[in-house]
Amino acid sequence: MLLSLCGMIWAIQSQAQEKCATQTLLQNIIDKHPENTALRNHYRAHSKNQAEVFAKTAKFKTTAQVKIPVVFHVILTQSEITQLGGTGTILQRAIDQINVLNEDFNKANNDRIKAPSAFAPLQGSLDISFGLAHRTPTGGSTSGVEIKTTTLAGFSAFADNGNTPKYVSSGGLDAWDPNQYLNIWIVNITGSGGILGYCVPPSFLSFPQQYTISDLGVVIDYGAFGRRATTINFFSPSTNDRGRTATHEVAHYFELEHTFGNNASCPGNGDVDDLIADTPPQADNVFGSPTFPRTDACSPIFPGVMFMNFMDYTDDTAMYMFTQGQANFVQSKLTTGILKSITEHPDILDWPTSVLDIDLEHQLNIFPNPSTGKFTLGLSKASDLKQVIVLNAVGQTVYALQPHNSTITNYDLDLSGMSRGVYMVQCTFGTGIVTRKIVLQ
Repeated sequence: MLLSLCGMIWAIQSQAQEKCATQTLLQNIIDKHPENTALRNHYRAHSKNQAEVFAKTAKFKTTAQVKIPVVFHVILTQSEITQLGGTGTILQRAIDQINVLNEDFNKANNDRIKAPSAFAPLQGSLDISFGLAHRTPTGGSTSGVEIKTTTLAGFSAFADNGNTPKYVSSGGLDAWDPNQYLNIWIVNITGSGGILGYCVPPSFLSFPQQYTISDLGVVIDYGAFGRRATTINFFSPSTNDRGRTATHEVAHYFELEHTFGNNASCPGNGDVDDLIADTPPQADNVFGSPTFPRTDACSPIFPGVMFMNFMDYTDDTAMYMFTQGQANFVQSKLTTGILKSITEHPDILDWPTSVLDIDLEHQLNIFPNPSTGKFTLGLSKASDLKQVIVLNAVGQTVYALQPHNSTITNYDLDLSGMSRGVYMVQCTFGTGIVTRKIVLQ
């Protein structure tokens, strides 16, 4: 399906310079295998019918929120890792990115209130919950983030149909079973004219000449990974610092298309419509932070185009909604195939369980406590500490640390920028989880 059918490339450039990488990749496939045109059209027609049937019956159903395990495969040079703030900050960015997905996909993002009155009633929740995977395919424990230091300058979105980051053999990291995990690769996307992300969704398996199940997933440029926490955080370009590149690309994974379709023309030629009835026709993509209303040749009268939709190209601060039609479409896709299978493994979100040695409770100390913000987490002996997170009073993660040296027994934490109050320090070991209270005053 997916109108933006070959790579779902999101090129963030000035509109005058915009070159549709998606269309280029799609055209390459059609040029090599012309029979793909008919196959794609058949798939899109079936998808539209499937979504329409679901929409008619959805009001009689209770849609339970499904849970999706996510693993981030980070492949960067040491200097790029340093740009992001180091391995600990990368883990925090991954947590922040998961939070963004959960907010945006469930109509829980604070900026949804910015939707103009003409479009506000159309807002919809996709009812999908994301979480970092905590079990590997072999049953071991994981933070949900694997980091590989590379000497490669980056990865092209076009080389090998965008699949080079997805294989150890080409310098990347192999996917974890796409039937159980949503794989997201974080890389430096190079030589591709400002592209920040792309996606290979399950529908691409209709083109076996180019894609196999191991290619499924999302690729995000490291400059658009996570959400800005401080003014010194690295983002490039800085207008994409709210994590919405991942929102856009992950939505593609669940088969949503661009609101503006594939060509710079109005619906009617069969190739342009995004299959969603409540997104207005749109002649072309929209960049920057436009002022509402914005009209074009396809929607020339008020309220114009829905440029604030997550499936357009506006800045992160200018996009803040999915529609109910898009939600119904995605929900219809979760009923079969790989997209159904990926919802059936919520156990992957849990750390592997085992009997926790009672002595472990006495091997972890926090000092000083109470603290003004800077304190030390001390272990009486080196241990298999996997992850440290700090939770505030409402259970939100405000700090994260991923140890990479099993010989260290003391970890210095700095929460001096946090408000006064009680926080919980949660330490995950290979054999279990220990939680300690810290008071900031």
